[in-house]
Amino acid sequence: MTSSQNSKKTSFALNQIASLGDQKYPSFELRIIFEYLSAQGYHEWCQEKLLELGISSQDLEHTFISSHQALGGLNLVMNEFYEPGLGCKIAQSYRLNDLGAIGACVANASTLGEAMEITQTYYDLIGSFTDIVNIVDENTFTNRLVDVSRLNPQVLQFLFELTFSGMVTLSKELTDQKVHIQTIRFTASLSDKEKLDYQKLFNCKVEDKSKFNEWVIGMETMLTPITKKLHSPAEAEKNLKSLLGELNKEQGLVDDIDCILKGSMGDFPDPDMISHALGMSSRTLRRRLSKMGTSFSALMDKIRCQLAINLIQHKNLSNEALADELGYSDAANFYNAFKKWTGNSPSYYRVTDT
Repeated sequence: MTSSQNSKKTSFALNQIASLGDQKYPSFELRIIFEYLSAQGYHEWCQEKLLELGISSQDLEHTFISSHQALGGLNLVMNEFYEPGLGCKIAQSYRLNDLGAIGACVANASTLGEAMEITQTYYDLIGSFTDIVNIVDENTFTNRLVDVSRLNPQVLQFLFELTFSGMVTLSKELTDQKVHIQTIRFTASLSDKEKLDYQKLFNCKVEDKSKFNEWVIGMETMLTPITKKLHSPAEAEKNLKSLLGELNKEQGLVDDIDCILKGSMGDFPDPDMISHALGMSSRTLRRRLSKMGTSFSALMDKIRCQLAINLIQHKNLSNEALADELGYSDAANFYNAFKKWTGNSPSYYRVTDT
């Protein structure tokens, strides 16, 4: 390991939101996407697909929708309209007010770096079906998206475009300065034209066929002062508490199971223990999860996968240590399970791999 690798620091945002069951997802993302498409002349298509998803335009004005509806909407849009750069076009319409209470909190940060820390702390209130890893060294800040849900590749690239393009758009609103991205790395294979389009749009280096979707900025950018304030600090904090209360009030069965599992790492409870804790029979638990298109074992796999990637990228644990942390009898059983979850070996996700 080189000295530069030793000096790197990583932080990991473990996403509570899944593409399964009755969990909640911020509605603003899908609302902005459908507003954009409606403005492009596809209003009737949008209304038809919203009906198919079981939501209305009014539902999209609420703070949260179901995560399966959000992911279903993303898949429908990709099936009909996917093209490289679509997420960049849509993200140009992002505004801090779209983020609600989180936007107000971000605007009360002192610097862009502090604003990004807030978005990571409250990652679930902004919305993403990926986890993120932030990698910091003396000169650069790297934001890495980790696909723990094995998303449709088109959905994954679209979400990545929304992420880095949205960052540029919102940073401009926050600081009144244009943020310069140094490098954008795509896992997808890009044509020469697609690379050139991204380069022209962001004036940066563009790489494809990378291990991870990442964007990189200089550390000096993180010190850029915030100039826009939406609310007073006290009002922003009050609105955030209200938003967190709303999320907790709408928390569903899958959220409850997730919380129990994440708090039990290394000594995971079995379905009987979970059902008892939730005040229902094991049979009722299985039936309710089945109606949502999931199961206890699927939820357990998702949690173990997320925690494993977290531990790999944040603590660089060995396979033996990971097996012990996640309750496996040996490293081989953990390794095989991890390959089934992600399609890759644990070493693929190590931050120091090149």
